[in-house]
Amino acid sequence: MIVTITPQNFHTELLEASRQKTVAVFFYADQLPECRPMGQQLEQLIGPANPSITLAKVDVADPQLQSLAIQLGLQALPAVVIFKNGQPADALMGPQEPTAIENLLTKYLPKEDDVLLAEGLDLLHNGDAGSAYAVLQKARQLAPQRYEIQVALADACIKSARLDEAETLLNAIPNVYQDSAYQQVKSALDLAQQAADSPEIRSLETQLAADPTNKQLQQDLAIQYSQAGRKQEALDLLFAILSKDLGFGEARKTYQDILATMGADPLVSQYRKKLYSLLY
Repeated sequence: MIVTITPQNFHTELLEASRQKTVAVFFYADQLPECRPMGQQLEQLIGPANPSITLAKVDVADPQLQSLAIQLGLQALPAVVIFKNGQPADALMGPQEPTAIENLLTKYLPKEDDVLLAEGLDLLHNGDAGSAYAVLQKARQLAPQRYEIQVALADACIKSARLDEAETLLNAIPNVYQDSAYQQVKSALDLAQQAADSPEIRSLETQLAADPTNKQLQQDLAIQYSQAGRKQEALDLLFAILSKDLGFGEARKTYQDILATMGADPLVSQYRKKLYSLLY
């Protein structure tokens, strides 16, 4: 976000806004050409849609705004002052090398794992567990010791029917980090594991163990697995059928329907390629 500070909006757009989000305040004077490079670079780096930093531009030609520069003790233009929680936190004064400005802003940008965690949680909230799983996997690779990422990834695993992986993730979290968010996800895992092992599923598994080449039993069990959220197991059974008989029953349609419900889950591409290998 880029705003122009005036005497009228000074309190809301700078002081109050900096309590919610970092504000980089650019002090300049139009009559000083040395101010332009810094202004252009700040606009380029921050841009109009930055979720982490607002650029607030202050033209010190306005006498009422000059007092702000004086209060901050600015001794040279151009200048950029970082405001957080209504207070100045950092500053650069006078013409600067581009790297100095980049380094200043970098200190106040969220880390990549923070961005990925927020994105993953948002995807989970919107019901896209497959995409959330992929995003949170990246976050965990960047910050393997952040247990809140591990809990969120376990939640994505449960919601995308990776129950064994969810259990492994939760079991690896030390007791001291097993907070309310952990307990909530652990309870969801317990319920999902119960639902994934119904009497109908156990009965079909027993029958299939006695008659392992029975395609109808494989298809029926795949449907039960899918309804219980065990989508990868369902796809494996259906692929076993299709490998032998592409036209058997509803196997191909069920396989494609399951993929269609999985959104951007990384497994979708993998299992789509497996089906294509049979078709072409």
